[in-house]
Amino acid sequence: MDWVRGRCFWIRCGREDHGQIFVVRRKLGNAVKRNRLKRRLRSICRSRPYFPCDLVVFCQPSAIEAPFADLERELDSLVAKLPIFLAPQ
Repeated sequence: MDWVRGRCFWIRCGREDHGQIFVVRRKLGNAVKRNRLKRRLRSICRSRPYFPCDLVVFCQPSAIEAPFADLERELDSLVAKLPIFLAPQ
């Protein structure tokens, strides 16, 4: 497993299946805030090209109030830093 850390997220990449899991801890906010963040992240992943690995996204407190554009930018930049994307094809 490979890890990448950013301002809003930690991302763990596995090489088995292809999917995304979003982990939002209870102490980041009430259920409404946590579910809103997960919906926003699922929306970002649906609009992106297919990721060739499992993504487990651990959300940081700054992700709860971050604008949608910042979440997109951060998620894209962290996924691009994963070793699976840096390896020669």
